[in-house]
Order: sequence, then structure tokens, then C-alpha cells
Amino acid sequence: MRDLKFKNIAFALLFLSGSFYANSQIRVSEVLQESTIVETESNKLYFVDFWATWCGPCVYAKKLLTVLQKQYPKDFHVISLSEENPTKVERFINKNTTLLTIAIDDYGSTFKKYGVRSLPQGILFNAKGEKLWQGHPSDLKPQLLNQFLRENRTRKPLSKFLKVINRKEFSKKDYVPKKNIEVILSKISSEDFNVSYSNGYLKLNGKVKDILSYLSKVNRNQIQVSSELNKHYDVYIKKTEIENEDMDLQVLNELKLQVTEGITNGDVITLKINNPSFWNSTQINWGDVESKYLVSDSDIQADNVSIKDMAYQLSKALDLPVIVSSSNDKHLYSIHDWQIHYKYFEFMQSNLEEYGIKVKKEATDYPQYIITKKAP
Repeated sequence: MRDLKFKNIAFALLFLSGSFYANSQIRVSEVLQESTIVETESNKLYFVDFWATWCGPCVYAKKLLTVLQKQYPKDFHVISLSEENPTKVERFINKNTTLLTIAIDDYGSTFKKYGVRSLPQGILFNAKGEKLWQGHPSDLKPQLLNQFLRENRTRKPLSKFLKVINRKEFSKKDYVPKKNIEVILSKISSEDFNVSYSNGYLKLNGKVKDILSYLSKVNRNQIQVSSELNKHYDVYIKKTEIENEDMDLQVLNELKLQVTEGITNGDVITLKINNPSFWNSTQINWGDVESKYLVSDSDIQADNVSIKDMAYQLSKALDLPVIVSSSNDKHLYSIHDWQIHYKYFEFMQSNLEEYGIKVKKEATDYPQYIITKKAP
């Protein structure tokens, strides 16, 4: 993919959902700690905060949820749920104190049940277990909570809302790769795409199209691959190798696939950089964490990322290819902090112009990448 390298730059996020799942039961393996803020045993509303220790934006969102929990100590209960090894989570919260309830998922069954594929993510339930709202934790505002509190009067204690699955051994042994890059055909076939970090490796779990989209930083719809080849894999990449410019090509080679670049036509977002006035890298600081993005249904915040990486996140949020051009290549790879509003085009346009980026939505030719099987 050096031809591919997807150099033209073109987290799937779940936002609000109006569907309801009656009598849902939240399954956990154990509760590591209960909230020191909640004042009542029985509550009207429960918010399940799906998170991970490696997710920097999750930790930031947890601070917002703590403030919200303090505002509603009697009717509302936040449960932070991780599907990671409980020992790992316990070590993390010992070093990063939180006042919220912390629980461990039962082998990811609750994550899977509600289709949680990107983090941070949260679901608001009433005491009956009915799903009222799903979205980014930072989008859960007091006015929304007030509305649901008026509409839901039934109360239930935490011990009845959570279903604890007792097992002698809950911890899953993480697979430890032996090479810098390893590709393993997954036993599970689904549309999910997951990014995680463990044992010094980046782990990508998903189909070929999504894996190559992530590594090459282009919109997934620019990648054409047959259903026969678009299989579900686990890809492990050593952290020290992640920034290699040809990492997408190396993974493609491991998959025994090849790429041909073509041209197609359609709607795209173009970003043109001339004399940028980017933020420096001190505007946002989430600490030394792997995940650098906080994505809501209206804006994207990022800590220490390039415009190339930001364009990929914007492309995912808008579900359109995003093509970046610059008078100087160094502008594409220099590291900055960002806050970009994308929900309303005019607002996004004005926002990006403050960084010295001209934005245009137009129908034009843009790269397409055709993935085929490598000849034996």
C-alpha cells in the first residue's frame, strides 16, 4: 500500500438510541467498590459508564460523571463498568482515586449485549432495567436527567439492579504475541471493531476493511474488499512499531493481501492548510494514556495528535471521506491539541478556520483502494 499508504488522508461510534430493552439485567462478575457519593440504597435511574483503564477520554469523562453524581446523590447512581481483568482495574483505581461505583463485566457480555464498540460510552436505565438513553457520557446533561427523573418514579437498590455472576475464576489470560506483528483469524464473525492495549501491544479486533481503515487513516468506504476476504481478525502490533509509516502495508502482507489504487467520485470534505494557527500541545492534557480522543455527538477533542489523525476521526464522525492538502507536509504530521465541532457544517467551518484550515464539502474525485488476494 505504499501506493495505497492511504496518504491522501481521507473511533464506529454509537450515539443516541431511542429503542428500549425492557427488564434488562446488568451482568457483572464483581463490584470492586461502591460509590461514596450516593446517599440512598434505592435509586430511580442508573447510568452504566462503559470504560477502560487505557482510555484517556474515559478517565476525563469520569470526572464529569463524578460532578453529575454529586448533583444527584439521592435518585441517580453511576456504575463504571470495565471488561478488563479486575486486578488491572483495581491497580488503576488505587492510583487514580474515584468516588464512583466500579464494577467488572462478565466476560464482556454486557458490552456485547448493548453493542458497545467505542469508548467512552454510556447507557441510562430506569429501575426496571429499561434503557432510556445511550450516548457519550459528556452528553448526559442535568436537564436530560431531570426529565427522566420526572418520568420514572420506581426505585430499586443496586443489589437488585446488578446481577452478579459468581465464578471461581473470572480473569481472562491475555494473549501475549511473540512477534512485532501477529494476525490471527478470529473465531467470532461480527461487524464490531475494537481497539485496545495490553502487554505492550495495540490490539485491533474487527474485519479487514475496518483494520486497514484504522491503520491507513482513511474512511472505511474508500476501501473495497470482497465479503470473502473481509474476514474478522485479531491484529497485534507492538507499541514501538505503531508509528511506522508502512504499518498498513505490513499488516496487509501478513494477511496475504494486496492493494490497487483507483479513483472514484462522490461527496467529500476537503481541508486545505495554508498558514495554520494550530493550537500547541499544552491546551489539553489527559496524561500518559493510549487513547487520545474524546468524541461526542457534536464535537471531537484530542490531546497531542496530528491533523492527519484528526481528519480520520472527523471522517468517521461525518461518515464521509476527508481529504487534506497542505502547502507543507510537516503540517500533516506535527502534534497539536484540538477541539472541533462537526455537528453543524457552518459551525465546523468557522471552527476550523480559526486553526487556519479552509473547509469545503464538494463532489469530486478521491482515492479508492481495492483489496485483493496476493498471488501465490
